[in-house]
Amino acid sequence: MKNHFGDGILAGLQASTPQSMSDIRHYCDDYRRGYVCGYAHQRASQRGRQQAAFEAGQLCRRYGLMRDIVAEFFTDVSNPSLIAWFYAGYDQSS
Repeated sequence: MKNHFGDGILAGLQASTPQSMSDIRHYCDDYRRGYVCGYAHQRASQRGRQQAAFEAGQLCRRYGLMRDIVAEFFTDVSNPSLIAWFYAGYDQSS
């Protein structure tokens, strides 16, 4: 059985820019969720965790993912505002 989520994480960790919708649309939702999480993880080291969470929210919306499922990955007891940054990115009008 293929681990689409894990493959997405690895791709996101290696990405220098987010994939376009035309490039990612043929992947399943599990891959897309993994990609967003992997991309956010590597962005956190470059831009900070809050900015990475905000960008992840934007990508989540752009990629057509359900907000609350991806938001779980941004729940942090030591930084409760992190999930708010994710939601702000998701809810930002394009």
